[in-house]
Amino acid sequence: MIKLRKIIIHIEDDLYKNIEQSLIKNKADNFLYLYRAYRKDAKDAEIVHHLNLSNNSYYVLKSRLYDKIQNYLSGDVNISREEILKRLDAIPQMCFQEPREIAIPYLEKIESDLLKYDMHNELLTVYSTLKKINLYSEKYFHYSQLYNKHFAFSLSIEKSEEILGNFNKIIGQYNYSKSHKLLETLLFIQKEIIGQHDLNPSKQIEIIVSFIQIQLYLFCNISLTGNLTIEEVFEITKVRINELPESSTYKYWETPLNYLYFEYYLKIGQTQKAKVNYDLLNAKTQNILLYTGICNTSFFFTSKINFLQTTNCISEITDKSNNNVLFDINDTHSKVQYGIYTAMVNFYKGNLKEAATILNTLLNENTFKDYFHIITDIKLTLAYIYLQMNVYDLVENILKSIVRKIKAEKNDNYKNVLTLVKIFEYELKNNNKKTTSKQKDDFIIFLGRNKDNYAILKHLIFELSKKYS
Repeated sequence: MIKLRKIIIHIEDDLYKNIEQSLIKNKADNFLYLYRAYRKDAKDAEIVHHLNLSNNSYYVLKSRLYDKIQNYLSGDVNISREEILKRLDAIPQMCFQEPREIAIPYLEKIESDLLKYDMHNELLTVYSTLKKINLYSEKYFHYSQLYNKHFAFSLSIEKSEEILGNFNKIIGQYNYSKSHKLLETLLFIQKEIIGQHDLNPSKQIEIIVSFIQIQLYLFCNISLTGNLTIEEVFEITKVRINELPESSTYKYWETPLNYLYFEYYLKIGQTQKAKVNYDLLNAKTQNILLYTGICNTSFFFTSKINFLQTTNCISEITDKSNNNVLFDINDTHSKVQYGIYTAMVNFYKGNLKEAATILNTLLNENTFKDYFHIITDIKLTLAYIYLQMNVYDLVENILKSIVRKIKAEKNDNYKNVLTLVKIFEYELKNNNKKTTSKQKDDFIIFLGRNKDNYAILKHLIFELSKKYS
């Protein structure tokens, strides 16, 4: 361990004293003796005799002291991003103002820590430096290869994040249209991201694969590929995120993962577990729509209505803390989903006219030419609100336009919609009087048909059930 002796001899006095004090504080007597002896350039035989160690024990002692000094030089990677950047910023000083015996262990320790967390971008800085300071060494080619490898990893992660962003845009479009062509595109994207992971396996890309698979399961009713259950995919993803240091940007993915947990527990009817995640998400309501590049958190607000209705806490929907929600104005999916939510908030406040105005604005300001599903969702919500306002002529116009569209396109996927239209038409004939047995029977048929990908009015089912069940 010639390297250890050189490091200790070349350490500046202030740094030497700091490490010495650390060893004294930790009562590491053997380490302290070896440390001081090497500083004085004592012979190995003298040290072994004094400490009464075998050759093997002495080698282990030197190796562990080397690790301790490396840790002290480079610090712990599992800290804040600011501290990581500080360590990386110190690299030029290490290279140009310190002996190689100090600089190389410093870099090797940072390399070791960053490798634990697949921090490829940061590793590029380390390998670039190791490559340059080994210009005249046989290790130059080795570090050049490692630099190229992690450059490829870094590009692959960037590409994977682009794939995820594209997936999230398309799944929003699929939610609007229920287009089979878009569903095929989503499945193709799933194969593409799995291919990326196979070529460049890393924790980050594994997390991205999981986010895509979970969303296909939750929002498209697509079974998982591979041998894992949905619960196992959730758990592995949670572990992967937890394994990353606080400095990793992927720590921000905990909120989107909590959201997916919330949707999953809602889907399987476990409201108590859903509440744990709901409480975490509701505390971040203002920012929840800023995560739509990671997963479709835009569904949160309509799911929130459904959750509050199911748990008999719907009065919470009028809480003022839900105001001033931030979102990208170019993100139409979030804008529309949040618009439906604010309309329902006004509905529960008794501001029916304002609720209708919000829904009409959504219809007028957005182009829904190829998005029959979402336009039907909005129009049927508007029709129900107009029923409560006794504005029957507007209800009749809305229902006729929906039926006309379904028949013109011969769309057999929306028998649930036609059934609900019949229920509303009975309402018009009876001038919004007491619900008839026929309406109740038809509502049971509607619930039976209102399932899977073509289900509508998740935010209104509770109110419809109260009225027609």
